[in-house]
Amino acid sequence: MGPYPGYILRAGLACCSLFALAGCGGSDRPALAAASGIVTLDGTPVEGATVSYVPVTGGRPATAITDATGRYTMNAFADDEGAAVGDHKVTVMKISGPGASTLQGAAPPESTGDASEDDGSMGLSEIAFVEDDGNQRQPETIYHVPERYMNAETSLLTVTVPSGGSDSLDLKLTK
Repeated sequence: MGPYPGYILRAGLACCSLFALAGCGGSDRPALAAASGIVTLDGTPVEGATVSYVPVTGGRPATAITDATGRYTMNAFADDEGAAVGDHKVTVMKISGPGASTLQGAAPPESTGDASEDDGSMGLSEIAFVEDDGNQRQPETIYHVPERYMNAETSLLTVTVPSGGSDSLDLKLTK
């Protein structure tokens, strides 16, 4: 082997170092501020709802799950609490039932038919089905918050996250 293998190794390491350093520069994250509030449905706190803020100008949404008192605290990034400063469209979702996993992108587990392997989950043969408008059978989904709040366009919910943050961005839902 001549002098080339060592040169190639050093050149490759130098290139890798440059790529690594390129990612260490400034952040492309938006300015974040604390954003929290309470979700109520007809005056009653909603526990276990997923709240999403979708920035009107585009960018990374922030999400949260409500606690037993309906309180939520937004997070746009796993390592940094808060939501982008500015105007947002808001969605609120709380669903359950066998069809809930389908709406969230997962199919219900297939049933093996062997009762000795009961893990507490329902197989497809045990799920209650409902018919949609096209007479197709769909797993039943229970909406604990009206469906209109699941879509940023139909929810009509908006918030403005101020640069100083806010802990009173309450969401008052109605049936």
